[in-house]
Amino acid sequence: MQPPKKIPTPNFDRIQPQTCVNGKLRRLHRLINSAYQSKIKPFGLRGSMLSILFIIGKKPNVNQKFIAETLVLDQSTMSRDLKKLVNKGWVRINKGEDSRHSSLELTNEGYELLEEIAPIWEALHHKVENILGQFNIQHIDVLIKAIQTNLIDLKAE
Repeated sequence: MQPPKKIPTPNFDRIQPQTCVNGKLRRLHRLINSAYQSKIKPFGLRGSMLSILFIIGKKPNVNQKFIAETLVLDQSTMSRDLKKLVNKGWVRINKGEDSRHSSLELTNEGYELLEEIAPIWEALHHKVENILGQFNIQHIDVLIKAIQTNLIDLKAE
């Protein structure tokens, strides 16, 4: 059987996948994330879960919305991860007058976990900093700010 004849695709022909900014950022994320995941997986954590724990540990009585916005997590990921953290006994939800006013805090077990993970995370963090260098890390911050500032325009087009 003969393959079908290719139709003309002038729009698609201009696309060069290797230059895609989104693809480059996803590759960068996967490369760095795999190193962090290898260190925290033995604790039963994923990266977003550890980030949630870090925020709650540094800002007690924070709410779920603040964390989701800070970490740029969708509501389903935030809810799923929070449920796991509560079920493992690391986080406690303090109910407010309604669910929008609930606050989160670490349990003693949560602090113990972070105390154990902190030196492991810190050592890896320093290695990644040395690989990337302060100049590139500062540029990552600039990129984040540029995207956040222009996100509405990017989504609207």
